[in-house]
Amino acid sequence: MNILFIGGAGFIGSSLVKRFISDEKHSVFILEPEFADISRLKDYNLTVFRSSLSNINEVKNILLTNKIEVVVHLVSTLIPGSTYDDYIGEFKNVIFPSIELMEFCANEDIKFVYFSSGGTIYGNRTTFQPFVETDSMEPISYYGWSKQMMENSILFKNRTQKLKFLIVRPSNPYGHGQNLYGKQGLVAVAIGKIIENKPVEVWGDGSAIRDYIYIEDLANIFYQLINKDVCNETINLGSGRGFSVNDVLAFLKIISKADFKIEYKNARPVDVSNMVLDIEKMKQFVDVTLTPMLDGISSFYHESIKI
Repeated sequence: MNILFIGGAGFIGSSLVKRFISDEKHSVFILEPEFADISRLKDYNLTVFRSSLSNINEVKNILLTNKIEVVVHLVSTLIPGSTYDDYIGEFKNVIFPSIELMEFCANEDIKFVYFSSGGTIYGNRTTFQPFVETDSMEPISYYGWSKQMMENSILFKNRTQKLKFLIVRPSNPYGHGQNLYGKQGLVAVAIGKIIENKPVEVWGDGSAIRDYIYIEDLANIFYQLINKDVCNETINLGSGRGFSVNDVLAFLKIISKADFKIEYKNARPVDVSNMVLDIEKMKQFVDVTLTPMLDGISSFYHESIKI
């Protein structure tokens, strides 16, 4: 199978690419702009196209020339804390050309696979009931709103042009390859602060609950979904279990044996208070043993301190 990963060199994308490269029956291609860091994949023999979605005609030519059968869309310039101005840039540079790409894929019978966001697209919930795929989308951040717009566009193209699609809604992936010194990803950022011997900053009182999934589990699940040609479905990808921010930091204190400081700051309005995904639908399609949270964090931490 010929697969193009658009945004395939990032944390999630590179993990997926490595999983598919391990299977010789797949030919893997990635698309990244000239400025993008592809160091996560430097040890792999890959075909890398240096372009972006804004060069949509070039992207179309890449699909045709390389007989691409599946497009995996992982591109976003936003994070949950992004502003309205950031969102306008996302619409111009990502959403609008992506809609044109969907139309092209529909016409050429190319499957369009989209990485949405289970962590932001549902919005807030006051109860501890897990979110199922049929729940309404009520995002409270521009990042989540952009994901909703992309999902709605995919469904529209499916209704009107029979676009073959798969929408996956990952929870909060963590693990090796994640940026320890970035602005998102609690586990990774906390490990980075521990290594630097700096306080870990927490927005709110640490009670916010998230569904975390180890990145290797996510890659294996996604690999199975593509291999089984799961089509025209929207599927949560998570662990189905919730841990608070304070739980995660307690795990890290046990693992690191470091009594690091925690600085609690005012909660942000863009952060949901409780997010756990219902994964029953996922389990109908794949067979996977999920890595326990403590084991996953331990593996990630010990790999990180070797770097």
